[in-house]
Amino acid sequence: MSVLDSIVRPEHTEDNRCYPCTVVNAIGVALVSLLVARRSRFGALILAVGASALIWLRGYVIPYTPQFAPPIADRLPIEFDHGPDETEPSDSIGGDTDPDAVLSALFEAGVLVGDSDLFLAEEFEAAWDDRMADLRDLDDQELAAKAANAVPFDAESGAYGNRLLIAGPHDLWLTRPVAIAETASLEALVEWGVDRETAAAATLPLRTFLYQCPSCTGPVAETTYKNCCGGTRGVYDHPERSVLACEDCGALLFEFDE
Repeated sequence: MSVLDSIVRPEHTEDNRCYPCTVVNAIGVALVSLLVARRSRFGALILAVGASALIWLRGYVIPYTPQFAPPIADRLPIEFDHGPDETEPSDSIGGDTDPDAVLSALFEAGVLVGDSDLFLAEEFEAAWDDRMADLRDLDDQELAAKAANAVPFDAESGAYGNRLLIAGPHDLWLTRPVAIAETASLEALVEWGVDRETAAAATLPLRTFLYQCPSCTGPVAETTYKNCCGGTRGVYDHPERSVLACEDCGALLFEFDE
């Protein structure tokens, strides 16, 4: 891995860039550079260029920016584009998973049934639906706090624009439908005896079993980016890629591997 690869943070740049975070960092760098310029203009120039490069490559240079920057930016007299809407991919609580380990745990807990075709146990499906219904009534801040409470790591929460932030070892920006689905499934799995780490890993694959939108309760259908999300969107240049999406609100609920 090159030095540049070790610096770049793709989860905070390009389509994932949080513009409030970028603006707050830029203002902070400008203020510090002005202070340094009183002693050394050359030093201020080096500082400004270096910090600006890090903001471009990493998304931010001031530690813990995602936790404090959006509320500050909301008070600025600037309207921000808060990034992707619900028809674009969301992060997941699950992250990278070991499919075999997850499947084994879900079968052992009685969550999955079947042989060649897999199904959710009716009792678990009902428990998951009930929890999604409860979470659906929460506002974004409350939902984000509920998700941060459920994950198997220390996390803080927030709601900025159309994304919910779960700030932890790796910051997660969730759409509301994904936050409802994954928080509900994680809580239900833990109640069914699945350890919290494995339950978190299972939240992403369990979204393939959604039959109604977690947010608006509209019907879910398998479709393509071209049909549900307008075709190409930035780095997601795969208009024929299969996805699960809500037929009513267009929320993107799952991306199938190519």
